[in-house]
Formats: sequence, C-alpha cells, structure tokens
Amino acid sequence: MKNSDVLPGGDQSALRHLNTSRVLQLLYEGPPLTTNAIAQVTALSRPTVRGIVTALVADGRLTLDGQDATRTGGRPAQRYAFDFDAGRLAGVHIDSHDISARITDLDGTVLAEGHRRTPADLDPDERLREAADLVREHLLADGPPLWAAGVGTPGIVDARGSVRLSVAIPRWSGLHLADRLNELLRCPVVAMKDTNLAVLAEHRTGAARGTPDVLYVHLDHRLGVGILVDGKPFTGRTGAAGEIGRHPGLGWADTPAKLVGGSDAAQSDPGRTGHLMFTRARHGDPVARATVDAYARAVADGIGAMVLAVDPQLIVLGGALAGAGPAVLEAVREQLTDICYEVPPLTLSALSASAVAVGGVEAARDLVRGRLFAAEQAAH
Repeated sequence: MKNSDVLPGGDQSALRHLNTSRVLQLLYEGPPLTTNAIAQVTALSRPTVRGIVTALVADGRLTLDGQDATRTGGRPAQRYAFDFDAGRLAGVHIDSHDISARITDLDGTVLAEGHRRTPADLDPDERLREAADLVREHLLADGPPLWAAGVGTPGIVDARGSVRLSVAIPRWSGLHLADRLNELLRCPVVAMKDTNLAVLAEHRTGAARGTPDVLYVHLDHRLGVGILVDGKPFTGRTGAAGEIGRHPGLGWADTPAKLVGGSDAAQSDPGRTGHLMFTRARHGDPVARATVDAYARAVADGIGAMVLAVDPQLIVLGGALAGAGPAVLEAVREQLTDICYEVPPLTLSALSASAVAVGGVEAARDLVRGRLFAAEQAAH
C-alpha cells in the first residue's frame, strides 16, 4: 500500500473522499485513462484506484471509454472517462422583457436553447415560474437530471444570489433569486448580475478568451458594466461593483434613449434603431452625427472612469447596440483618447445576445466542479 493510501489518525472516510475527488478531477480535466495510468498520476495504489473507479462507474459519474490499444500482450486495459452526459447544466437570463435558457451537458456542449417574451410588469413569482418552466421545457423527461444552474439578471446581486436592487425589473429588488430557483428547479443555483456573467462568458468562450482582466460594457436599452479580475467576476463587497450608471453626473440612465428614442418600438428593438442612427451618421447626416457623438461621449465617460479605476487589458462591447459593429467601436475609442492615459484594446462581443446564458452555464460548471472536488480543495 502506498503512503498516499494512508491517512494519519485513521480517518479513512475522509481519505476515501479525498482520493475520490483526486480521481474525479483528473478525469474531468483530462483524457480517458486506465487504472494503471490513474495510479501513476495520483500516486494511489492500483487496488485503491480500482475500488474508486468501480464505485464511480456504478453511481454514474464515470463511464467506460474503450480499451487501451497501446498495450501489447495480455488482456487490454479498460479506460475510464468522466461521464459528461450524466447530468445537465442550465444557463438562464432573466431580463425585463424576456427570458432565455441554454441547456448543456456537464462539459458545456449545447443541447437546447429556449426564449420567451414576458411583460415588463410581470409579477415576480410568475416571472420565476416562467424561467423554471422554460428550463424544464428543454429537459428530456426521462433524461439526465439537472445538476446546477446559473442565472443572470440586471441589478445588484449579492454573494448569496439575492437581488439587492433592480431598477430594470419591477418589484425584483429584495428577491432571493438563487434560493427561489433552487426550490423550483431542485438543483444548486448560482445567481449574478447579468453583465458579470456576460464578461465570464466572453473570457471563457468569446472575444476575451484567455484574457484575465476584462471590462464588459452592455449597450442596449440600458447601459451596464461587468468586471473580470484575474479570470473571475469582480462584484465588490455588496455586488455593486461597476454600477457606475448610478452616478448622476454620467447621465447613463438617459443615454440609450437619446440615441434610439423613447418609443415602445425603439425600446423593443434598440439594436436596429441604433444601427440605423450609426449608418446615417456614417453617410454624413449632421443630426445623426451629433447624436452618435453625444452617445459615444456619454458611454466613453463611464468606460473611461472604469478604465482609470481597474486598468483592464481589454474592453468588450456587447448588447444590441454593439450590432452597429466597427462604427460603435471607433466612436467610443475616439472619445476615450481624451480620457484615458492609454486606451485599452476594444472589441465586439463574440456571443451577442447569448452571452449571459453562456455565462450562466459557465457559472453552473464552476459550481459543479467546486462540489465534485471539494474534498481535495479543502485538503489543500
């Protein structure tokens, strides 16, 4: 028996949990391996590894993945892999006018997506039921269970997943969002401000892939900011980090309407209206040009304040108005040159309207990983 199979003090239950977590993490993050290969990497004995993988196959977390073709002579060794089809993850975006859901396997591979419009004045309880129904609608009744969900919504969301303040959604403030969806979906739920999930998504799979310090700016019928520091969403003490729209001197509350107008049609499709305004400005319309310049200046004032505070490596512009493409990039970049010591690179979102739901899946994956490997993390 190897030393790593023995825990001083005789706490064999804790040791089993620790060793199981080590094997799970190895196979979750790497390729399928044989018992011998797992033993070599983890420094566990082969009998210990055999007992662990047998138990994990029985409870559905590992699956058999063929045999090792490199062996010569004797019986081929069986390989084991983490079973990413054992459960499902959900990413949910609850906004004032609609709800979106993304269903994936445990590796983040998309299996289904759904969307439904909702009235702005919908009762909070009904809005929650609509979100839960949308998720369940895209889960197979006899399929794998939902392991975790990540939900994003506009407003200030604290570390417990409660909405401290939401201006965009009526009567949403004070809602224990994560707890309520946990009751409806019967799985662990993590809740964050929508722009923080969006910046996480851009970092993991989008325009900011691999960049650890990112500022995400949401350009839509409202303006918002998400901050990523060292690869993690930065929320601050209460969840209010990045809520610069609160500052009356910036005028962010009124800025979108000055570009797209305040009519119901413009608010329901700000991307199309804003794109037309940028197009008219590019073709020399003086009124459109003045409108675009004023919009870009107001946006840049807020971004510039954030850049001076957090010094990001990259700025990602997302939301419907980012559909104006390079025109919006250039307009904002031009205004930033008068504010920042050095303007960081700017780019457009690669995920568009799906960014928050994608980020929700990533947050759910992190939740699952944390629970699967909790014993090992605690040991270190």
